[in-house]
Amino acid sequence: MKSKIAILFLSAGLIASPLWSAQKFYNDDPITKEVDSQNAANVQEWDIDLVYDLAENLFSKPGDKTPNVRAQNVNTIDEVPDSSWYTNRSGLTPQLVSQGPDTTNGPAEGPWTVIAGKNDGVTPGFTIKDSAGKRWFIKPDPPGYPAMSTGTEVAVTKLFWALGYYEPETHIATLKASNLVIDDKATVKAPSGKRRKMKLRDVSNMLRRAERNDDGTYRVIASLALPGKPLGGFRFYGTRPDDPNDVIPHEHRRELRGYFVFAAWLNHVDCKAINSLDILVADDGKSLVRHNLLDFSSALGSGSIYAHEYWEGYEQIMEKPSHIGKDMISAGFLVEPYRTDPFFQSRAIGRLPANNKEWNPDTWLPRATNAAFVRARPDDKFWAARKLQGISNEMIRAAVKTGQFNDQASEDFLVQFLEERRDSIVRTYLNGVNPVVDPALDTSGVLTFHNAAVDARVANAPQSYEVHWYRFDNATNQSTSLGGNSGNGTSIQAPSALPADDGAFVRVEISAKAGDHPSWGTPVQAYFKRGADGWKLIGFERLQ
Repeated sequence: MKSKIAILFLSAGLIASPLWSAQKFYNDDPITKEVDSQNAANVQEWDIDLVYDLAENLFSKPGDKTPNVRAQNVNTIDEVPDSSWYTNRSGLTPQLVSQGPDTTNGPAEGPWTVIAGKNDGVTPGFTIKDSAGKRWFIKPDPPGYPAMSTGTEVAVTKLFWALGYYEPETHIATLKASNLVIDDKATVKAPSGKRRKMKLRDVSNMLRRAERNDDGTYRVIASLALPGKPLGGFRFYGTRPDDPNDVIPHEHRRELRGYFVFAAWLNHVDCKAINSLDILVADDGKSLVRHNLLDFSSALGSGSIYAHEYWEGYEQIMEKPSHIGKDMISAGFLVEPYRTDPFFQSRAIGRLPANNKEWNPDTWLPRATNAAFVRARPDDKFWAARKLQGISNEMIRAAVKTGQFNDQASEDFLVQFLEERRDSIVRTYLNGVNPVVDPALDTSGVLTFHNAAVDARVANAPQSYEVHWYRFDNATNQSTSLGGNSGNGTSIQAPSALPADDGAFVRVEISAKAGDHPSWGTPVQAYFKRGADGWKLIGFERLQ
């Protein structure tokens, strides 16, 4: 079945293969939506073992061994189409960011019926049904850190939603122990490993590991159960073998590679596979798998049950052999940056680096990396940086406000932290490749484009732009030179030999001379097709 789906992707231009056809572009290019055409009703739930997943990513490099592979789910203009993995959100406003994925105001008032417990991990929590019959996952703040874990999860969920990922509806709520009722079928796992009937004292024992308000209530995070059948998390490499629509290796999906940039921005150090969830959903008469990110309580300054340790974001949980060797050679005198860098710390938001204006996102590390992160290329990071440009200061403040941290100084610092790190990412990754974007060719033959780095004011304009023009044969992939020219601005006239016949294709190479940015000298490739309404951008390649 998957071979059939691969053919569909080939015809859509999502997977390039010289064995299929020499034709480069098709009439529906560039596609804006990756359609899951097959019924995935037979996909089964699976469990991802936490210990194995961590060990695999710390001590090996799972996934495709081919180096420097271009993202395989981009369309012909180098963008990520909407899909069951990702949605390009347009028209974002602070109000929309504040709302995020929410469709309700949180759990309904009245009794909460506990239907399942969680007492075998470091984070206490349980599952309830509210008086309206909706199912919610409940987790409180850790002792000594009111608002830290719950506020972080709400605010970061809003931002990941704004960036395009599928997220669960998440609210801050107040738990009253007197409102809890234990369902007759609820069970917990005893120390022996056997399950037994759950009792109210089991919940009381969980809540002893939670921050308690002065009035005896508890501030909690309430995450609405996603509609559909839970299937377990997704790995960051390979494909789910029983999903006929999952044909692109996860390590080669741009939105999962770009997730590194967003995780670095939000200091989300816990990017492991079990913090994702695939859901089988009904869609237009068939079943599809939707891929969600979740559980952001170990982001920003929160370590979920404690403030972030000083090393988090600077090192992985297991040091690289080269790093251990440096420590040995220096006889222990090697001083890591986190040992001297200043930090901001409060009970409301935990612990975060204080200085972020000159922060280098390439130095950031999660607790354990994953196969998509290590394969992120400069063009993937450029895409992510462009997405971050769409998150304004007002949107950041709106998201932080939803965290209800109840500490103005901490909220103000969090806003500053996110603004400065966003700006550092934009400055770093827009300059890492040729930043030409949005090329257009009008009917009079005038080529216009933008320089994303210059427009963002993170680079000066180059000395000049070099443009080479080619007639392109879409059937054979052959190019015939039409000449070249240059200019100081972002508007350049095409040669007189530019074809004008309907259906003609041209390929345009655009590079820039900028001494401070040698990567700008690598030309981008823009492809245009002539139609009744003029020239249409049909292809764009930043890096091969």
